[in-house]
Amino acid sequence: MIKEIVTMDPRRVQLSISWVALMLIYLLGDVLRLYEKGQAAGFIDGKPMTQTHLMMAALMMLIPILLALGMVFLPQGLAKWSGIIASLILFIINVIGVAGYSSLFDRFLICLSLTLNVFNLVWTWLW
Repeated sequence: MIKEIVTMDPRRVQLSISWVALMLIYLLGDVLRLYEKGQAAGFIDGKPMTQTHLMMAALMMLIPILLALGMVFLPQGLAKWSGIIASLILFIINVIGVAGYSSLFDRFLICLSLTLNVFNLVWTWLW
């Protein structure tokens, strides 16, 4: 078991760390948005967030977390295609949502996350 960990494919570790970094970027944006909006943080377009909104946000945040684990524990073929599909899905979601962010830090973090999604996609494809 220890030998397997020591001799793990470096690409698996790199991709796992990259997915953790993406999740942290998303989390950083969410935390900063809470500070920026204060009491209005629980609202989207002036309407209170619903359980559906919160569940969708949780599922979106769960994707990079699961991929970080998947890159280490799944068989290479499944990890590769999961990473490619997840990168595409997250990229599309963020491109669609980018117009809804007005803050400079939000736009910066979204651009950074889009760049990291492209990196994850290419790096996984080349694996």
